[in-house]
Amino acid sequence: MGTESHILIHDIIDEHEERMIHLKKFYPFFRLCDHSLNQFRDGRYEGIDMGYVTMAVLRFFIEENSFNDRKVTYSEYESFLRELLYRDFDFREDAQSASELIQYIFDKLTNEGRPFYFDYYEPKKRQMKRGRTRLIESDYQDGTVQYTISSDGIEFYLETKETGDESKISIEQILLEKMIRSRNFRGGVDVIRRINSEVTRLMLRQGEIVTLLSHNIFEGMAALEEFSKSGLRWFEEEQKLFDSNMELVKTVLLKAQKEQYSSQAMEEIFYLNQELKKAMERHEALLAACTRLQVQADEMMLKAKHSRFRQKMDFSDLLRKAMEQDDIRLLEAMTEPLFGLKIRKTFQLGRLDDLLLCRPEGNETGETITAGEEENYVFEDEIEEERIRHNHRMLLRILFDTLLKRRCLTLEELHHLYIMKFTENILKNGDYYAFLAHLCQKSSYHLSEIREKPDTFLEEVMAEMVVSDRRKEYEDLNFTLEFIPDQLIPIGENGYLTNIRFERQGM
Repeated sequence: MGTESHILIHDIIDEHEERMIHLKKFYPFFRLCDHSLNQFRDGRYEGIDMGYVTMAVLRFFIEENSFNDRKVTYSEYESFLRELLYRDFDFREDAQSASELIQYIFDKLTNEGRPFYFDYYEPKKRQMKRGRTRLIESDYQDGTVQYTISSDGIEFYLETKETGDESKISIEQILLEKMIRSRNFRGGVDVIRRINSEVTRLMLRQGEIVTLLSHNIFEGMAALEEFSKSGLRWFEEEQKLFDSNMELVKTVLLKAQKEQYSSQAMEEIFYLNQELKKAMERHEALLAACTRLQVQADEMMLKAKHSRFRQKMDFSDLLRKAMEQDDIRLLEAMTEPLFGLKIRKTFQLGRLDDLLLCRPEGNETGETITAGEEENYVFEDEIEEERIRHNHRMLLRILFDTLLKRRCLTLEELHHLYIMKFTENILKNGDYYAFLAHLCQKSSYHLSEIREKPDTFLEEVMAEMVVSDRRKEYEDLNFTLEFIPDQLIPIGENGYLTNIRFERQGM
């Protein structure tokens, strides 16, 4: 093998994982475009471009989160998307249909609250790995669920027009200088907004690294090193460009006052000056946050080393705690093993022959120490997802088995079966109501088709059940849902369910 071939193969192997991690931010977009809307309501809305809708929603979140510095509620997202559908796609259906479509699109964008996973091969370790990313994140605050765009979402939106080889802030600063010199002050404000978006993305990323450090110190340190290489190394250059542009704005402002620019031009220059000052303040805040991040990382690493290599018993620490709490009983753990020792030892005379006949080995063999396997970190949302999958499988199995015995079944009867099986505690289980909400997303289910191409989270669970069913009873099961709005099923003092008729087709 020649030298050039060796270098080629080395580059392919060494750079593959880095390239796959860089590509993860693009994966959700193409997955959303691939599924599109032809699975919803029998393809009635397939004329709506899911790619355009995705980019529009991300731009809306960037505007609200980065420029207006506030989080988004679902009602605000719904108002934005409703206006977009009526304006850009001539959507003419009633408000109820629009709300259902908007909810369906939101479930797709958030992947029903789960990360987007993608598997790739890691050639160095010769094993498959799983990457994860999100476009939109959520948190519960002041009694409402609020949404923000993730750092991967911002990076994806920016990189659809720009390259990631150089600092985006530096590139935008050069463009800003051109805008100021050509007196395009309004365009300069737009450039500063893009700079603020990039600064916000870096702020989010450093916050994610802090969280990762608290969960897995080694993955966190690797992420911090990558973040330092890709984002922090440009700070000095970016700061110089900020100072240069600020001086340029001051010069233009003095020139405008001397030459008596129009009132509109003066207003644009003043607004540009204010926005540039805000951008510089945000950039300085990012630098301070990254400095704190480095200090936090060093402290976490020191603590991790101390906890990993600490002694079994630290007598000085035990004594200090006893003195602080003024309680000598804390020393019991240290003194108790010293009492009741069996000091008198005995030796069997019969063992003397064995001792005399014992021949030491010529060479001592060292102890073989096997390297421990690296623990795979399990995220909290993965634990929650596995619990939901397990509960949904149990509920689906009762529904499927009942439909195999009976052609028609109502939700009222099914609800009674669930209570008999799981007692009334099921009424306090949120997974039960989530299961019913997922089940009502479609009016019919064909398990043979779902096995090949599941569309929703619940259909993924159905597909797993069909594949794992050894008796092959479920694979040909088809059934429909007919809603009966005038029949209500009480579930407590203030709640009720709308009745549904399940009917098996064929078979």
